[in-house]
Formats: sequence, C-alpha cells, structure tokens
Amino acid sequence: MKKIYFAGFIILCTLACLAQSKKIDSLKVMLSKAKTDTDRIKVLGKIGNAYYAKSNDSALMFYQDAMQRAEKSGNTKFQIRARSDIANYLLEIKADYASALDLFLQNIKKETESGDTSMIFWDTRGALFVYERVGNFAKALEYVGRLKALVNSGIFDRNKWLPQYKGIIDLQYGTVYMGLHKPDLAKKYWISLYKVGQTNNDLTWESLTSDALGDLYSQSGQLDSALFYYRTSIPISIKVERPDIYGNCLFGIANLYWKKKKVDSAFFYAIKAYRLIRKEHVNDIAADASMLLSSIYFAKKIPDSAYFYLNESVVLKDSLLSQEKIARVQNLGTQETLQKIKDEQTKKEAIIAYKTQIRIYSLIVGLAVLTFVLLILYRNNIQRKTANKKIEKAYDDLKTTQTQLIQAEKMASLGELTAGIAHEIQNPLNFVNNFSDVNREMLEELKAENQKPKDQRDDQLEAELINDLIENETKINHHGKRADSIVKGMLEHSRISSKQKEPTNINHLTDEYLRLSYHGFRAKEKNFNAVPTAIGIITQFDETIPAIKVIPQEIGRVLLNLFNNAFYAVNQKQKTGDIEYKPEVSVSTTLTNNMVIIKVKDNGIGIPDTIIEKIMQPFFTTKPTGEGTGLGLSLSYDIVVKSHGGNIQVESIEGQGTSFIVTLPIL
Repeated sequence: MKKIYFAGFIILCTLACLAQSKKIDSLKVMLSKAKTDTDRIKVLGKIGNAYYAKSNDSALMFYQDAMQRAEKSGNTKFQIRARSDIANYLLEIKADYASALDLFLQNIKKETESGDTSMIFWDTRGALFVYERVGNFAKALEYVGRLKALVNSGIFDRNKWLPQYKGIIDLQYGTVYMGLHKPDLAKKYWISLYKVGQTNNDLTWESLTSDALGDLYSQSGQLDSALFYYRTSIPISIKVERPDIYGNCLFGIANLYWKKKKVDSAFFYAIKAYRLIRKEHVNDIAADASMLLSSIYFAKKIPDSAYFYLNESVVLKDSLLSQEKIARVQNLGTQETLQKIKDEQTKKEAIIAYKTQIRIYSLIVGLAVLTFVLLILYRNNIQRKTANKKIEKAYDDLKTTQTQLIQAEKMASLGELTAGIAHEIQNPLNFVNNFSDVNREMLEELKAENQKPKDQRDDQLEAELINDLIENETKINHHGKRADSIVKGMLEHSRISSKQKEPTNINHLTDEYLRLSYHGFRAKEKNFNAVPTAIGIITQFDETIPAIKVIPQEIGRVLLNLFNNAFYAVNQKQKTGDIEYKPEVSVSTTLTNNMVIIKVKDNGIGIPDTIIEKIMQPFFTTKPTGEGTGLGLSLSYDIVVKSHGGNIQVESIEGQGTSFIVTLPIL
C-alpha cells in the first residue's frame, strides 16, 4: 500500500510538471500579445506563479518585471500584489527571511493606507511565517493575534474565504503554541480544526491537522497516536496534491520507527521523505531528515553515507542559521561591522608596512588630502556661519512679520468693534438730536407767545408747550443715559487687559458683542442690507448660568471673531442670488456638567472637509487676499484653550453651514 501511494504521487507530480510547462508556454504567448501595461502585469504575475510552482528561479525574474511595470504605471494595487509575490518567493524558496519580512511590512503599510483588506491578511500571515521560521514565537503570537483581530473586525463577514481565514488562524495558533512549548493549547486548536475539516469535507484542513497532530503526539511520546495521524494524512495529502505535507508525514513515520529501533522501516520512510522534501525545497525538514539518515547509516555501519548526510544536514542548518542572523541584525550587525572595519584596518597597516618605499609618497599624498579636506572644512564653516546669519535674519523678519500680523488682527478687531459701537449708540443719539430739534422749535414758539400782549396770550398753548418740553427733556435724558451706558460698557470691555480673570455674566457679554458685530459688519459691507428680523438672528441664553471667571476682553475678542465669521458666511451665500435662501445666525448658551457652552451657528457657505482641520492654524485663511490675516481663529483657540482651559470645536457641512462650539469651565 505504501508503494502504491508513493508511485501514485510520483505520477501526479510528473503529469503536473508537464501541464505546468504547457501552461507557461501558453502564458508567454499571451504576454507577447498583451497590448496594455495592465494586461502585461497580470500575465507576468501568472507566469511567475507558474514558475513558483516548479521552484524555478525564473519566478523571481517575472515577479520583479511585474513590480517594475507596476511602479512605472503608478498602480498601487499591482505593486502590492507583485511585492507580496516576491516576498513569498524569498521566504519559501530562498529562505531570505530578512528581505521577505521587509517586503511584507512595506506591503502592510501600503495596504492599510489603501484599504486592501484581503492582502493585509495574507501579508500579515507572511510576516508571521517569517517569525515562525526564525524561532521568534513570541512575535509570531502577536501576528496571529493581528490576524484574529482582522477577522473579528467584521470586514470579511461577506467574504467567501472567511472559513479559510478562520482555519488559517486556528492552524497558526497551534503552530505558535507548539513553538512556545504549550502542546495542550496547540492540541486544542488543531483538534478543533481537524473536526471542522471532517464536518465540511475539507481535505486540506484534514490533511494539515492530521500531520500537525502526528508531530504533536510524536514529541509527547505517544507514538501509536502519532502513527495513526500520519497515516491518516498521507492519502489525503496525495489527493489534494500537497507534497510538503506528504513529505513531513513520511519523515514523521521514519522518526517514529527510529524511536522504536526499527532501523529498516525508519530508513525506508526517511529516504523517501528526504528525496521528496529536497525536491520541494523544504529545507528545515530536509535538514532533520538528513540528520536522521546519517544516524541510520551509522547504525548500519555505512560511514561514507553517514558522513554524507551529516554534512548535508550541517549545510542546510547553516543556511537556515545565516538567515536567523539576518533576522537578528540588530544584535549582530554592530559586531560584524566593527570586525569588518578592524580587518580592513589591519590589511591597510600590513600593506603600508610591506611597502616601506612608498610610505613617503603616501604621507605626502595624505598631507595633501588633509590640507584639501581642511580647506573644504574651512570653506564649509564660513558658508555655515553665513547661512546661520541668514537664518537668524529670516527668523527675526518672521517674528517681526508675525508681530505685525497679530497687531493687524488686533486693529481689525478694534475697527470692527469701533464700527459696532458707533452704530450701537447711533440710535439714542438720533433720538437726542431729534428731540433737541423739536424742543428748539417749541421754545421758539413759546418765546413768540410770551412776546404777545398779556391779554392776547394763549395760556393753554403755553401750558401744552411746557409739558411737551418737559416730556421731551425726559426722553432726551433717557436716551442720553442709554448712550452713556453703552459707551461705559464698551470702555469697560475695551480697557487695557490686566490679564486677571473676573466674574462675568457670559450672556450679557455674548449679547453685547453680537450686536456690535452685526452693526460693525453692516458698516463695513454696504450691500449687507438685511435687518435683524430679515437675517434671522436667533438668541437663546440659559439664564441659570452663573457669573464665571474669565478675561472679558479676550473672550469678547473670541466672540467677535466668531460672529464676524458667521455674518461673513451668510453674506457670501446671499451673494449667490438664491431667492429662496433665508440667512440665519443663531447664538445659544447652555450649562452642562459645570461647563458653559457657547454655540454660534450659521447657515452660510460652510467649510470644505479638505481644509476644516487647518482653520485653527496660524495664517491660514479662506478669505481673499487683503480681507483676512489668518490669525483670528488661531488667536481665539489660544485664548480659549491656553488662557482659559476650555475648548473650541467646529462642525461644518460645505454649502449648508457651520457651527462653532466654545466650552469654558466654571472655576
């Protein structure tokens, strides 16, 4: 039966090789007829895969060609596929672990950026394989965890390969736990996957887990159970065309017979395993099989063959060990570099000692070179000093410019504040002027009445005029006091800041600066002909908010900036000519969790998503040149966050409007 299995497998391999050669010829014809780079890249990848199946180095050449074309065309997806193909070839065929790992990690970064989730899984698994091969099972366990997190994230829920992904994870958990010397945990995962394979008639999983369980039971000394699982796996591995699994099972059985001291049976299986595994380039198992054959030949007292296989094992293990050194480059790289420098220095000193007659010329040349180097260093030093001076000057200029811009922003705010104050007190002044004009006319009329003879005077008219004068003077006094209170209030908010926080009614402060901003904007924008009812200014103040400690002048500047931005946004949208558009600016204050929240919302032009993260940056502005310094929101952010320990957020939908939310703590 064993001979039948092996003969059948050899026939299948021969037929597969013939079919593969025909497939490669057909693909090369397709490559010659391909008209676009995309088609060529796809065909190159298929040719590489065909050669990969034959463990032929030509695979690498075609993969690299595909990679170069993908880079030239700028196609990220094809670059990822080609890079992954190269990495897998270096890992499985060349055992170049360090280069393979570097390519896998490059791909994982690119795939994360592009969202290519399927390739993230496979390249993460590739990195996991590298760490397994070099024996770093702690790191391998981390990567199995990453695979599990990917699958559990839900991104593969509709993927037809989801059962395969889960099977790979269970299989690798078993492998890693075996490497960590935790066979009980490994057995749990492999038995579970073995049952899944039987239930779903998945021969690949059944073959893989049978082989793995054979290794597990062999290492734990349960030889009969190990033999059962190896023999279970062999016919299935032949059926699914997995010579790597078949070869490992043959080696496992050979090892079992060797442990049972059945030398002939051990030799029979070991020599078949060695030949098959060497053909498939499974070098780690081939090294172990070579060592077993060496031991068997020693037992048979055939020293020539024993030494041959012993040497073969040493060569294979050395090959694998050199790759482990690459994987541990951080530990060994420094020592190797220092040793190389030391060897080169010793060689140079020997040459100098041997050629004494050239020493003088060497010294002269050395002095000349040294002089040349010193001249270069001197020139570079002069250039560096000059560059440093330029940098210092540029830095000073930048600071001066920044100071000027900040001052310009302050002056712009002052101008807007002044315009608002002027318009705010204009109404009471108009009342004072109008009633003063009326009183002057009434006094002229009263004077004229007094100049009449006493018997011709109209006493009733005089009384009415006097009463009207008293009433008008009362109104003049009322509006004069109103203007006085406005001026005093604005002076209070505009006086030089002491940088000391003081209890402030945030509702009153917000309302004052809202009115000032509105009037100031109307003064600046002559075409802004809306009135408060038309523009839809909505206020909703929470009267339960207590007085909070802030610097009123600074918070007022923040509010003024936010209100100005809101009016600017609705004004810009109003200019689009949409007759159905109704501009609206709303302001609200609320008290939540000992935090005062001020929300300024408009239904203006909104802010594009591409720049919303930049609007708090200094000197960034969306306004036309000359209309904004780009410091308003930056200074507002500093005032709210750094000076008051609060927060300022923005929410916006382009074309629909923007909301600024200022949060201030109650101290």
